[in-house]
Amino acid sequence: MARRILPASGSPAWVAAETLASAAFSLVGLLFIARLIGPEAAGIGAIAASAFLTIDFPIAALFGDALLQRRNLEERHRSSALWVTIGVALIAVLGLGLAAPLIARAIGAPILTDMIHVLALLLPFSAASGLMASLALRARHYRLLAQRVLICQPLSVGLGMLAAAAGWGPWAMVVQQAAATFGVFLLLSLLSGWRPRLMLDRAAINDLWPIAGPQILALLVLNGRYRIFILVLGTMVAETVVAVTHIAFRLLDVSMSVVSGASARLAMPRLSALQHDRDAMAQCYGDLAQLQALIGLPIAVGLAITAPQLVTLLMGGPWVAAADPARLVALAAIPAFLIGPAPALWLALGRTRMNLITQLIAFAVPLLALLAMRPADAAGAAVCWVGGTLAVVPLQLTLGLRALERPLRWLCAQLVVPVVATLAMAAVAMLVAQHVQGKPALMAISMIGGCGATTYVAMLALLLGGRWPRALREA
Repeated sequence: MARRILPASGSPAWVAAETLASAAFSLVGLLFIARLIGPEAAGIGAIAASAFLTIDFPIAALFGDALLQRRNLEERHRSSALWVTIGVALIAVLGLGLAAPLIARAIGAPILTDMIHVLALLLPFSAASGLMASLALRARHYRLLAQRVLICQPLSVGLGMLAAAAGWGPWAMVVQQAAATFGVFLLLSLLSGWRPRLMLDRAAINDLWPIAGPQILALLVLNGRYRIFILVLGTMVAETVVAVTHIAFRLLDVSMSVVSGASARLAMPRLSALQHDRDAMAQCYGDLAQLQALIGLPIAVGLAITAPQLVTLLMGGPWVAAADPARLVALAAIPAFLIGPAPALWLALGRTRMNLITQLIAFAVPLLALLAMRPADAAGAAVCWVGGTLAVVPLQLTLGLRALERPLRWLCAQLVVPVVATLAMAAVAMLVAQHVQGKPALMAISMIGGCGATTYVAMLALLLGGRWPRALREA
């Protein structure tokens, strides 16, 4: 009976379930654990996590996108890529372990040494999980990818909260990360159905590297730019300011993950399959750009409108300073939701160097602003951060349309529905926000969100004629 009720494994419904659940559990885990352990401990935990994730993410994705993009994929490619990835992860364990005392000394928090040492041991398991997830994405096994979140994240968040309640301080964040990493590794190992061969084919690695090389550097910069930004900020300000900045940015990051997660899951396999049909690829890209805006615009605008109430409700008084930075970063993210899934486009076209160039710009601008301005609070850090997003969007827009051989008015036509619906939602939400000033945070958010969401859904039903967006009509 369950098989008849649940969507097929390749249904976009599983993408929605995965991204929404991931955002919800990430938000709950971050905010409630931070609230239990306090700003200073949360700041230390954020720095340790940043050091780990800066190394972890690019290794876990080392050959994933190249395997996804390659048309003629053989077992020698899959197995060789896995063992090379695990080998790189083992080297990274040693490197991160050696760097841990240096990071702790720079931050002035000796406890970071042991925390980073423990996190470094997770790298090989995360690396293997990342490659298996890429193979599942290539096959559009969206249900398996969703199970990672629906099963493993509640477990990891629960264990992290138990550790926080038991007085473990910043170590609670290490517990959460360890539980998530081991849980995902075991789940994918048991359910993926793939058993790698013990082989290492140099020719297979050479086949993958022209795509994997630039792409992994781009992913390294993408993942590392925020982590390194936090690390550099930690050398300039107190741990409490780092914690407030981290909370403010994570509020947006959670919402961004809903958009980027859904967009990437759908865009990468679809665009890669159409890499030799430019007209079909352009049509697919337009549909995905509309979907990205349909999801992203209301989230960013809604977060900007409700940031003070949201922070007050979730975090309490000591964290109220995170509201204004969160609002600023949310507003600055809006242009990025209007240009479509550009990174997936460059991957499908085999031009992953474009992802590297744009990520280097997004990495350099905030760091240069940080070093020049030397902000003293979270609001100043947010001003530095948004420069990277605003610098990249025009470049992605111009080059993406040129690659698709489409004019700007073509993209604007895809965005009419989400822009009009979001404007209507924003007008209603801001009007309600004026009338609920001074009300309890939960009541204010419920009224603003309820009225705004109702308006948005009604506008979409009207503008789309009661149909699903085109990008979601593919099973």
